[in-house]
Amino acid sequence: MLRDMVKALDKVATNGGVISSDPPKKAYQFASGQHISLDADIQATLWRFGLSPMARDLLDHMATQHDEQGELHATQKELATYFGCSQPKVSKALTQLDKMHFAWKVRRGVLQVNPTYAYRWGSRKQRALIARLGAKFLRERTIVIPEAGR
Repeated sequence: MLRDMVKALDKVATNGGVISSDPPKKAYQFASGQHISLDADIQATLWRFGLSPMARDLLDHMATQHDEQGELHATQKELATYFGCSQPKVSKALTQLDKMHFAWKVRRGVLQVNPTYAYRWGSRKQRALIARLGAKFLRERTIVIPEAGR
């Protein structure tokens, strides 16, 4: 076995090359610099919820801009300015997201996105956020996919 290893090393030395027991790893590349994987079942059936365009825009924004705690730190006025719409329109969209348990207002300027939507089911980040929010609290905020045709 040692002889075979020496032959392989001689071949590399003659022909050139690099020997490494741990090849360099390439980093993942994401446009936002952050890997976010939404729950596939919810994402595939999102159309069934009948979200308004503003609610969908707000949900997409929250899903990509939340912090490690699943929170988006922005007032409704700031969001209205960002989206170029009125504050009542943002408020109605947030109410719609709250009724369907996608996201809700924690306090002024802090919105919480549901970890079931924000992260892949069973991921480390999702488990940590569920532990922080509490299982009982999330049972009350379970996202239920509507039946087709509703």
